[in-house]
Amino acid sequence: MKETEKIIREFTERLKRTEAYRIYLEKRENVAKFPGLQEAINEFRRKNYQLQKSEDELFDKVDEFVKEYEEFRSNPVVEEYLQAELAVCRML
Repeated sequence: MKETEKIIREFTERLKRTEAYRIYLEKRENVAKFPGLQEAINEFRRKNYQLQKSEDELFDKVDEFVKEYEEFRSNPVVEEYLQAELAVCRML
């Protein structure tokens, strides 16, 4: 188990030194400057997740979701944060 923990620690340290992670931290700080924005992003994620897990007819629901969050996603602070977060997630 100690070997596994060592590998995980090394991976974590390497991840923290990547450009993608540095950008993510910067964008996360930008989000924190706006009260309530992180909560709104979390709500967006929650609804997106529920939509993906839904077994209902999705075409109308996806269209409704996109329209509901179109203005929200056009906020550069939100969009840049979500893109930076996605880049880190892809590395993981």
